[in-house]
Amino acid sequence: MKLKFELTNEERKYLGLIPVEEHWELLKFDNNVYYYFEDDIIKKEITVSKNYYHEVELNEKTAENRTMILPKTARGKIKKFNYTATQSFSPFGNYFTFSTDGVIIANYTTQRTYYSESFNEKNISLDNLNNWLDKWIKECTEEDLKEIEEFKNAKRKHCKFKEGDFFAFKIGRREWAFGRILLDVAKLRKDENFEKNKNYGLAHLMGKPLIIKVYHKISDNKNVDLKELSECLALPSQAIMDNIFYYGEAIILENLPLEDHEYDMLISVSESISYIDKDIAYLQYGLIYKEISLSDYLKLIKELKVDAQTFRREGIGFIIDTDNLKECIKAKSNSPYWEKHNKRKVLDLKNPAHIELKRKIFKAFGLDADKTYKENLEA
Repeated sequence: MKLKFELTNEERKYLGLIPVEEHWELLKFDNNVYYYFEDDIIKKEITVSKNYYHEVELNEKTAENRTMILPKTARGKIKKFNYTATQSFSPFGNYFTFSTDGVIIANYTTQRTYYSESFNEKNISLDNLNNWLDKWIKECTEEDLKEIEEFKNAKRKHCKFKEGDFFAFKIGRREWAFGRILLDVAKLRKDENFEKNKNYGLAHLMGKPLIIKVYHKISDNKNVDLKELSECLALPSQAIMDNIFYYGEAIILENLPLEDHEYDMLISVSESISYIDKDIAYLQYGLIYKEISLSDYLKLIKELKVDAQTFRREGIGFIIDTDNLKECIKAKSNSPYWEKHNKRKVLDLKNPAHIELKRKIFKAFGLDADKTYKENLEA
């Protein structure tokens, strides 16, 4: 059976994937999905189209001429081998994905990513994948192969982290970036006073959120002077789910107490979205939570000619945003970062270009836009 594209075993070696054995049998499941069998055991799933390739490792037992999926436990039930059954498969080890968005080499077992790359080009096809593989293999060293093999065979880890931690994380095959944990929102939520004080701007963040910042620093290794690092400029803070810290993808370097000038918190302003508390508007600025009546807020936004949720900043993701990091380092400022926001017409009260808006909104909520976060917190 001939696929539109399939990795060779030699290519699999450079991606940390298990090689296909000669006696394995390839069967088509539907238009784009194929399975490799070793006798009655499914060993691999491959999904391939004109601009997509995904390969994962499996160990799923089948029966009755490969028409049924056997349960993984004694209490489980046998299932017909159909699309619904495939959704309960348990991939393990490394997987590789190529798509119009980019490339990912990651590991299901450890929940960690070895390498990711985004594509800016349009009209991505499998020809691009061939070119990417050629370049990847050509640049691979013996040390890289050893590292990929270790990544492939690693066990899942559960790591500890806390506010004030410096961390390092990869932004390329051989480049490290650095950041700091500013606020552990998930930990705050365990405090009974958190919900009492509402804190809607933090409560709305999904998952187990952390507020972090990324320094204007890139290195070919993770050995840096933390004192010097703490004095570097940083991108504006961002919210991220704690997965990459919990599973050890982001590496904790050391912890130091946060000094007043090191705090940089998200600012979120919005009408309430709570059906039991709908007559207020709120401002969340780190641990600062302020309210005004909805009627006063509506007058304010009418005067400012903005919408009720224009300044709501409660988005979160799994991946650290490093867009424009290199441009910001080169410019020695965050201007490239804010220029991107301006082009997208994203109004963020942390943007220096919106200081007058910030002053008016802060004043309405009883804060001073010309004071630091800590000064407003302690006022």
